[in-house]
Amino acid sequence: MSERIDELSDFETRAVRAGTERSQFNEHSEALFLTSSFVFDNAAQAAARFSGAEPGNVYSRFTNPTVTMFERRLASLEGAEDCLATASGMAAIMATCLAALRAGDHVVCAANVFGATIQLFSNVLSRFDIAVSYVDAKDIEAWRAAATPRTRLLYAETPSNPLMELVDLVEFGKLGRALGAVSVVDNCFCTPALQRPFELVSTW
Repeated sequence: MSERIDELSDFETRAVRAGTERSQFNEHSEALFLTSSFVFDNAAQAAARFSGAEPGNVYSRFTNPTVTMFERRLASLEGAEDCLATASGMAAIMATCLAALRAGDHVVCAANVFGATIQLFSNVLSRFDIAVSYVDAKDIEAWRAAATPRTRLLYAETPSNPLMELVDLVEFGKLGRALGAVSVVDNCFCTPALQRPFELVSTW
């Protein structure tokens, strides 16, 4: 039986229980579904699942009950509507870029982000005619000055790795909204236990 996330109010409770969906065995903790694929009632159901006409699991590389529970829990902790889990942080960043950007767009990025993020932005996105400007993360005016009419994404990591520099997320979000750009925050150090950028959306 699935627990309703919005009925779990305390952060500590949601950190343990949000998103839990028990199987018919009524396990106490999340079950680990260590399967590569799933069984279908018949060929028609398989076709419907593969086409997306019917919800349900097909392959664990797409969806898996264990991953789904993790996604629901993290969304609850972050205060987000939904969540998409990826195999790595860099995969999450790349997926965000693929969803938000297209050829000709421009990104403004904090200069103090994780080195692999800079490699992705500078060496990979540039191959697709996406320009990137790097700015002092602490200076909101530097962000504003770097923006162009083509700016579609602002990217910050706060606290940064390894210098622990901070971004004023309220001003950062306001700027993104003014530009019509997507404001992206890498929350890897603080996690939602200490920092929840989505809670600032109403002030953005």
